[in-house]
Amino acid sequence: MRKMIAAMLAGSMVFALTAQGVMAKAQEDDVVELIYWKSYNVDVYKDFIDKFNKEHPNIHVTAETFPDHQSTLQKIQVQASAGNAEMPNVIQLDTCMTATVDSVAPLVDLKPYLDASDSLKLDNFYDTFQKEAYVGDKLAGLHVCANCDVLFYNRDIFEQAGLDPEKAPATWDEVIAYGRQIKEKCGDAVIPFAYTGITGDYYEQFSWEWQAMVQSAGGRMFNEDYTEPLFNSPEGIAALEFLVGTVTDSEIASLSYPEKGFENGKVGMYMDGTWSINTYQDALGEKLGVGLMPGKKESKVMVGGDQMMIVDSGDQKKNDAAFEFLTYMMSEEVIIANSKDQGELVCQKSIAATPEYQEYLGKSKAMQVAQSAMEHCAYRARTPWYDEWSQLVYTICEPCLYGEISCKDALADLDVQTKEIISKYN
Repeated sequence: MRKMIAAMLAGSMVFALTAQGVMAKAQEDDVVELIYWKSYNVDVYKDFIDKFNKEHPNIHVTAETFPDHQSTLQKIQVQASAGNAEMPNVIQLDTCMTATVDSVAPLVDLKPYLDASDSLKLDNFYDTFQKEAYVGDKLAGLHVCANCDVLFYNRDIFEQAGLDPEKAPATWDEVIAYGRQIKEKCGDAVIPFAYTGITGDYYEQFSWEWQAMVQSAGGRMFNEDYTEPLFNSPEGIAALEFLVGTVTDSEIASLSYPEKGFENGKVGMYMDGTWSINTYQDALGEKLGVGLMPGKKESKVMVGGDQMMIVDSGDQKKNDAAFEFLTYMMSEEVIIANSKDQGELVCQKSIAATPEYQEYLGKSKAMQVAQSAMEHCAYRARTPWYDEWSQLVYTICEPCLYGEISCKDALADLDVQTKEIISKYN
């Protein structure tokens, strides 16, 4: 009898352990595993991903970061070409690359999700970001953060030159006039004007500064469906001549730019991205002035930043979980924390209007001006060939700075080669 009872107890224990194992396995199987790829390593994102995983026991996100946007895009293209290679579920990438991703790894149309969402709505975003959420008819990505060019200036240098330290130049003519006055009053110790297109080491900087100038003059870069270039125009030529002329004609800019020249007080005015705000505030403090990008007719800024998108896994459960994660990363808490940490601009009007974000802006004149630039947005071509074209802009137009080719001839050549790129992709 004792043996029988012992055997029954042993059997029940085995059954209980087996049942626990089955239940644990079932619970484990219920967890949706997501892979999230983004460019650049940002600590604040790590903290929020950890928090999301703790608060969502049914979803687990594994993040992988890459050195820059180009590295992320190349990895996506390699994985897609491998056919059966594992793809990420959620991608955060430079906004101009969304169309390229969709061409190799089809993205989920987010519109049905937004229609059903209580918290995330497309009309919460600035008008430019609503328009640029689409690739063709597909709502392919949402702007998680933005950046743009502004005109930084040194208030002390303005005062030394007899300029109003409260007033940034608003037009091309004013930039030249201010630059000449700085040159006259401050001498060779100060470079009056600079822009990242001639001081940076990334082709995109020259390209998007010129694109902003074209549109500030009332010109257009392409037709609506990007099948025809329109920049070889009086406005396009004038924009390039302005940028080149600051070096070759008025000589208020120099190709011999000192390392950290603006931070070290050796440059009067500097067109650079809002991603540098924290750096310049730390270096210059109260000396830092900020204005909108100067324009010929009006201020226009080329907007950059990141979009979040969902790669269609073919698994509805995974896609649903991916949207839940995307919604979390677009929430007020995450967006404002990232803005404070990285100097990124808020893309959702509803979040920009919150007391917390307004209080943050109130402590930084630079951020106030930068956020106001979101009302002056222009945009880059959202096509799979944008990156190739942008490199071409720099390759063809950069020799103008050395007098090797005229601006007019450079844009005529760019027009021909752009048409060849468009034809190749079409």
